[in-house]
Amino acid sequence: MLIDLKRLKLHPRATEEFYVEGPGRDDLLADIGGRFVEPIKVALTVENTGRTYIGRGKVTTCLQLICSRCLSELAYAVSADLFLTIAESGVKDEKARYEDLIVIKGTKIDLREYVEEAIISEIPLAPLCKNECEGLCPECGQNRNISNCKCGQVALDPRWDKLKEIK
Repeated sequence: MLIDLKRLKLHPRATEEFYVEGPGRDDLLADIGGRFVEPIKVALTVENTGRTYIGRGKVTTCLQLICSRCLSELAYAVSADLFLTIAESGVKDEKARYEDLIVIKGTKIDLREYVEEAIISEIPLAPLCKNECEGLCPECGQNRNISNCKCGQVALDPRWDKLKEIK
């Protein structure tokens, strides 16, 4: 996911649009049981401010994730904002101390790391196949979204039994 700022470098205060597409790395989502089902698409507008380059854009893709309640697969569309501040390695000002500043040598920059970071930040901690997902039965493991099990009522914590007496 390389972009080249060579043309933009020659024209301070100019902007250039970049469109990059590439496959996602499934190993990035392996810990959560996910995978990429569509390529990653990046639309980025970069402005040469004279000292730095400011990039603003969108990252889109589609992931296959696992529902945290019923363990079924679900498609999750990602649309993340991407903001980059890029400087050449010779820049020596107070901006060089910023943590979010990307320092590059030459005019090419690989966006993959920053794009992957934007995608990961958009993944929910507990993905759901639908808001009303009923999950799995704790006794028999039946997916309650597909059919009701024969296990009966949900077992309540016995510590709450005293509250039944209050009426």
